[in-house]
Amino acid sequence: MRTATGRAARRAVVGVVLVGALLASACGNAPPPLDLGEALTVVEAGASNPTTAADPRTGTIYVAWVGVEDGVAGVYLARSEDGRTFSAPVRVNDRPGDAAPHEQAPAQVAVGPEGHVYVVWQNNTVVEGRRFPASDLRFARSTDGGRSFEPALTVNDDAGGLPASHTFHSIAVAADGTIYVSWIDSRVRARVEAERRAGRGGAEGGELPGPEIRLARSTDGGRSFEPSVVVDEEACPCCRTALAVGPDGAVYVAWRKVFEGSVRDIVVARSTDGGRTFGAPVRVHDDGWVIDGCPHAGPSLAVDGDGRLHVAWYTGREGRQGLFHAVSEDGGRSFGGAAPILSGEWVPVSQVKLVADGRGEVWITWDDRRGEEKRVYVARAERSGPSRRGAAEAGRGASPAIAAAGDVRAVAWLDGEAVRVRAIRSGP
Repeated sequence: MRTATGRAARRAVVGVVLVGALLASACGNAPPPLDLGEALTVVEAGASNPTTAADPRTGTIYVAWVGVEDGVAGVYLARSEDGRTFSAPVRVNDRPGDAAPHEQAPAQVAVGPEGHVYVVWQNNTVVEGRRFPASDLRFARSTDGGRSFEPALTVNDDAGGLPASHTFHSIAVAADGTIYVSWIDSRVRARVEAERRAGRGGAEGGELPGPEIRLARSTDGGRSFEPSVVVDEEACPCCRTALAVGPDGAVYVAWRKVFEGSVRDIVVARSTDGGRTFGAPVRVHDDGWVIDGCPHAGPSLAVDGDGRLHVAWYTGREGRQGLFHAVSEDGGRSFGGAAPILSGEWVPVSQVKLVADGRGEVWITWDDRRGEEKRVYVARAERSGPSRRGAAEAGRGASPAIAAAGDVRAVAWLDGEAVRVRAIRSGP
């Protein structure tokens, strides 16, 4: 790992939909163009897709990724205090090789209200006779601004038991410092499979149980995690989860759920008791996407300054492919119409992320994979509804992530095996 400071669209070219920008222009009130700053290279080679976070107190930007050196995977973090230069990467995992790269399960970084830096990631363990490896969720914290990390601990409470998958994770930190981690968990399925292999419990034949959505929380600053709770069952097994915490302390989890007939649509569940229990999941939009497989495209969540819940996602439904954005005005109990972020006759599986900034605005980043070269874009969401304005191209690449805190905003993405970052500057 070296460090340093399509396919053409089918038929007519279908541009990015700029609903908000067009409306603003029509009123003579177009927003100023985004200034994405200089594109910085955090790492030149050997990286998988990054995530990013920002400290609202200091403006420090953090970028985390899984990198491979000499065939050994590790979690790395770099920091920037000025948005113009990045530090040399620090290895987060204390055990060499205790990490695994994965586009839908990257190393996730978050910052607590006191400035502590938290990173959660998955590892892999090969299990004889199984198609996919088992995995545990690992977590480490830094109390010195990302310069060093304490020894890692395991988030999932069944570690050391029957090998199972714990992955497609997300992390969020509440204003009171509570840390939440969500993931897709296959421990129940693994147990049934083991019983069938052993010929026990009359478990011959029949469908295997689907994976669960689980959540665990830490109320002691990441020193330990409480036992996990089950949010829901029958999840799509390989689309990432998403987390957000509202100003009232409500905890939201989103994922792609499997409905009857192999329909796989996005749902959101809410907890009003600090993640101890969750209500029934609510479908964000009736896409009705029938797919007997895994698209590897999970949702993203953010809560704006007015407490509205924003959701962005991909659907591959024929005649309605693309990335979409919807808003809930009532705490995730119901959702308004879906506005397109990227749409057209043909939109391959694409990635989208949301984040709320210190001014209460929501920012969107996504990749456009329709051309010969994948491209990354950034925009602000409209305050009045699920649309966006002022879209700007960040650069060549895919799998973007976005951070915002205070007046600091940053977008990071993967360009081949290089991690690129831009610090976003914009007017009011």
